[in-house]
Amino acid sequence: RNQMHNISNPFQGDTKKVLCVCSAGLLRSATLQNMLIKEYGYNVRNCGTELSYALIPISEALIHWADEIVFVNKSNYRSVKLDLLEQQIDMGNVFILDIPDNYGFNNPELVEICKQQYKKIVLKEV
Repeated sequence: RNQMHNISNPFQGDTKKVLCVCSAGLLRSATLQNMLIKEYGYNVRNCGTELSYALIPISEALIHWADEIVFVNKSNYRSVKLDLLEQQIDMGNVFILDIPDNYGFNNPELVEICKQQYKKIVLKEV
């Protein structure tokens, strides 16, 4: 109940709110989160789709909080696609990257992959 109230907290400002999603919310989405904060100054949260082991599981509040949802791969997206549709999320603000799960947190190569794919898929830059 409080989570749904807090998604519209005015003290967050007008910065774009981005939710980064991977399986556990520990490596890829956390790295993507750091990159988006550093590169664009966005208000970013990250979470995981695997409810049994995600540090912060994806939730209705997080989904409704976000202006934009970025999944690190199709598998993570597919695991919650029906939930997104049921919650009537604007699918034009949902993006799917193609980031393999074989990098450590903030690995320089992973950071570069995050930058390139975000620019290409979300920002539509070449």
